[in-house]
Amino acid sequence: MFLKSMELYGFKSFADKTQITFEPGITVIVGPNGCGKSNVVDAVKWVLGEKQAKNIRGEKMEDIIFTGTDQRKQLSLSEVFVTIDNRGRVLDFDSDSVTVGRRIFRDGESEYLINKSPVRLKDIEKLFMDTGIGKSAYSVMEQGKIDMILSTKPEDRRYIFEEAAGISKYKFQKKESLKKLTDTGDNLERINDIIKEIEREKDLKSKQAETTKIYISLKNGLADCDLKINCLRYRDLAKKQDKIQDEIEKYGRERDAVSARVSTTSADNEKDEKQKNDVQIQLFELEKRLHAYRIRVEDIDDKTEKNKRLIREEQNLKQGVEDKVRERTKSLERLQEEKEKTEQSGVDIGRKIEDDRQKLTAFSATRKRKIESIHASRSSIEQKKAQIKEADKDLSELRALLETVIRKLVDAIEKRKAELEGSERERVLVRERIDKRIEALEETVRAAVADLRGGRIESALSALETVDTASLRKDILMFESYEDGFRSILFDKTGIHAEKEGLDRKIRAKIEGIDQLRNGIAMLESHVQHEQVELEDVNQMITRVEKDLSRNENERDWIDKHLHSLDGQIIDILKQIENYGEEAARSEKKIRELSDEIREWDQRLVEFNERSESLLSEIADLTEKRSEIEKRIHERKNVARKDEEELKRIAEKITNLDKSQVEMVFKKNSIEEHLWIEYEKKIKNIENLNISDLQLDALMARSQEIKREIQDLGPINNLAIEEYQNLKKRFEYYIKQKKDIEKARDDIFTVIEDINRTSIEMFLDTFKSIQKNFSDIFRQLFEGGDAALELTEPDNVLESGVEIMIRPPGKRLKNINLLSGGERALTAIALLFATYMVKPSPFCFLDEIDAPLDEENIGRFVRLLREFARGSQFIIVTHNKKTMSIGETLYGVTMEEPGVSKLISLKMDKLDGAN
Repeated sequence: MFLKSMELYGFKSFADKTQITFEPGITVIVGPNGCGKSNVVDAVKWVLGEKQAKNIRGEKMEDIIFTGTDQRKQLSLSEVFVTIDNRGRVLDFDSDSVTVGRRIFRDGESEYLINKSPVRLKDIEKLFMDTGIGKSAYSVMEQGKIDMILSTKPEDRRYIFEEAAGISKYKFQKKESLKKLTDTGDNLERINDIIKEIEREKDLKSKQAETTKIYISLKNGLADCDLKINCLRYRDLAKKQDKIQDEIEKYGRERDAVSARVSTTSADNEKDEKQKNDVQIQLFELEKRLHAYRIRVEDIDDKTEKNKRLIREEQNLKQGVEDKVRERTKSLERLQEEKEKTEQSGVDIGRKIEDDRQKLTAFSATRKRKIESIHASRSSIEQKKAQIKEADKDLSELRALLETVIRKLVDAIEKRKAELEGSERERVLVRERIDKRIEALEETVRAAVADLRGGRIESALSALETVDTASLRKDILMFESYEDGFRSILFDKTGIHAEKEGLDRKIRAKIEGIDQLRNGIAMLESHVQHEQVELEDVNQMITRVEKDLSRNENERDWIDKHLHSLDGQIIDILKQIENYGEEAARSEKKIRELSDEIREWDQRLVEFNERSESLLSEIADLTEKRSEIEKRIHERKNVARKDEEELKRIAEKITNLDKSQVEMVFKKNSIEEHLWIEYEKKIKNIENLNISDLQLDALMARSQEIKREIQDLGPINNLAIEEYQNLKKRFEYYIKQKKDIEKARDDIFTVIEDINRTSIEMFLDTFKSIQKNFSDIFRQLFEGGDAALELTEPDNVLESGVEIMIRPPGKRLKNINLLSGGERALTAIALLFATYMVKPSPFCFLDEIDAPLDEENIGRFVRLLREFARGSQFIIVTHNKKTMSIGETLYGVTMEEPGVSKLISLKMDKLDGAN
């Protein structure tokens, strides 16, 4: 099993969806501080079930959702998914690949998922139990956890050993069993309370049931009396109802006679009302026509007045248009004059632009010549400097050669001097002079050699020129026996002295040549400086001309735009003048049309007035006819009003009788409903009972007596008998439940004992293995020393803490709190890998645990990591280059965009190939 991939979206600084693919072996994650690389480790802890926000560097859990930047909005959710290869079925899940996910929303709602199916956090914790993976297991190691392992109490340190021993599931089972045991005790106590309560209530219901039986017997007697009493009452109501019905029929006949008379009067009124309506319709039509004529007259008056107003407006409009035409004509003349002036300015500025361009061309050519001259002079200077360098080299060689020649000359003179020691005595005096002269010559030569070695060539040449060779030659001529020897040394054309004088001439020639070259360089540099000054002047002139040219071109552009604007204004004015002419013509036409309409409406007005007079006469005749009809209708209505009052009196009588009859029916129905509801009997089944009306009083007295007896019984529980039977059944049921719970409690005690025994055995076996491995790995990392693990309570293995005893090489036994940062880190690493040797986690995240280690300890850590990487997958967050070097895959975390982390990946074999 290994971690295949991880996907983050909206988690802290990972705003975009980020996919990280992992391979078996070692993966390294690097990046500068603050770029978000440790957020990858926080994401793993969170998706594996971390519930404390502070353990993933937050104040509240919603802090892990991307909060936004200046360029990005905040996100509403955060989610992380990890996919694990499960082909070996290490996880208890029937799938080759298991994807665990967690999602949180900004409102605080969260989700857990396994292979996209919603689950509980408890399901995820159970999935990873005893695998070495989990939020509190050793699959995620960081500096804070290392400090916690070493600084925490021994009792809090044992979780590492429990995870390695694989007893987490037993602890979970024990916890569940203890919870069940507590629940069982609570259930047993609750059932005992229920049994007591049911038993107490059962006794009470037994007494209530006896009372209920007596109540039922009295109730039956009361029902028999009630049936007979209601039967007698029903007979009396039926007799009263028949009497009321006779009176209703009598008043009905009187009502029909009056109604016939009212109908006749109403029919006559209807005829007159119809005739009145016809007259009214005719009046309405005539008034409507009259009103229409009046409206049309008023409309014609309004239209006439409106046309007169429109004629005045059109005349004013026409006058305004003519004024505008005159004004626009003046504006047109002004613009045309301005256009001519602007065009002349454009011609003038064009000449200036052409002059500036010619000047710019001339100055550019001059600048080009100056630049070429400067380049040529500088090239010549470089050549002369190269010649000087070559001459200096030749001069050094000549100096060395001159030194050699002078040394040969001195050696030859010394040799000849030794030969003179065997000559005749008579030449002693001459010899002594020669010796003195030779000594002086040797001194001069030695001084010249010293000058040559010191680089003082001219001083050496001057010294050699001061030698008195003429006097020496005279003395030497006296010694014919050795004349040839000295001449060959000093004066022979092929001798050493001649060679020395030849070298002197060459050296002087070289020095003169070097001086000439230097003088030439000085002249060229002066020429370059002069040319640069002139070039600067030319550049300034070009700049001024370019500014003038730019200014003139800008002015020309403005003139062009202004001319274009003037053309547009002229065209607009011409269009306006044309439009104004059209408006004036339309106004003239409109005035003629309005005047024609006024003459036509005057003729129609005379015609409408004549028609209105005729209609007024017809309306007067119809109004008189309507008044006569209304008088007849009024007289009949007085007669009809008296008949209606009589009908109203009869209706009230009938209504009162109907109410009495309804009351009788209601009482009869009430009796029938009462009998049916109480006894499920119909009146027709009992109304023929052989009961005398005289028995009513006796029956009512017996009914009252039974009611008093029922009242003396007190409150009655009608369900007491049924409730007593139900309580009896419940009592028997809970007695059985109590026995079942007591048996379950005993079974849980047995399970807890088995779990404790198995957990102790597994914990001790694992502890001993880790104890030995820890000692070995500690000595390997520290190259010596001792380390041990001890239980603080050996007699209480399941609750005992784990104490760490350390003695680094060459030191006394130390408390782990006194260790240096590097020693603490190595100790924690030793404990981590000692645990891995017993039960390796399928994958492990190491977050900068190598930070406190120096270079030497890093090397040991890396070697150890390589060994364990053969069996586990490691993902390392580090800044250390040596740790980076062992990674097979390298991921870099950057923040190209502020506040947003981005991941880049690189295979180390590709990197090695590139190098």
